[in-house]
Amino acid sequence: MDIKEKMTDEYTKDLLIRMVHHSTAIEGNPLNLSEVMSILINNYIPREMLIKYYDEIKNYRMVFPILLNSNGQKLTIELIKEYNKIIMTNLTSDAGQYKKIENTIIGAEFEPIKPCQVSYAMQDWCDNGNLRLKNAKADEEKVEIILDQHIIFERIHPFGDGNGRTGRLLIVDSCLREGLVPIIIPKSEKSKYINFLAKEDVKNFTKWALEIQKKEIERMKLFQNNKILSIKNT
Repeated sequence: MDIKEKMTDEYTKDLLIRMVHHSTAIEGNPLNLSEVMSILINNYIPREMLIKYYDEIKNYRMVFPILLNSNGQKLTIELIKEYNKIIMTNLTSDAGQYKKIENTIIGAEFEPIKPCQVSYAMQDWCDNGNLRLKNAKADEEKVEIILDQHIIFERIHPFGDGNGRTGRLLIVDSCLREGLVPIIIPKSEKSKYINFLAKEDVKNFTKWALEIQKKEIERMKLFQNNKILSIKNT
């Protein structure tokens, strides 16, 4: 059964809120889970905040319907650019466009590829990822491929800004596209996540992600059984 068939409306809202909260928090957004929920679900700004923090959250309202309607289609370069364009709206002048100047990753021991190489590298990334997932024999293998692709994406760093957020969005997209339980990287374990990326440690990254999926399955079941009455600030 497609994982989307198990996603109740309330779970879907919960997924959106947590996905956005954790991914933006990893990048430094200080809003808590209830504040993120207020903006995304109620369209209400709960307190005074920088416009930047508000935009970082509310942009995801436009991207989530696209994410839910992938329906097993292949991931395309056009969609990747669209994801970046939407989530970076009002945050950067070149949203949705490949970088035009070299960029760096704070604390990284490598340099992302040069702007002139991005178009070719991203097409290869997309084609290779689609082919690998098509030929995968088991769900665990698919998870490993998705995370390996994430590491490669972050090393390409194709956009001027929003690469981490776009990359984590693509993890969720790929999971749903392949009928897998979504993987949300928790903000509380940012250091572990960054370490996996830095060391290109696909095996342990996969092992960790499978544990995250187990917890997500249990959360999904709670929504199916109507046992969650409110979204906890976790």
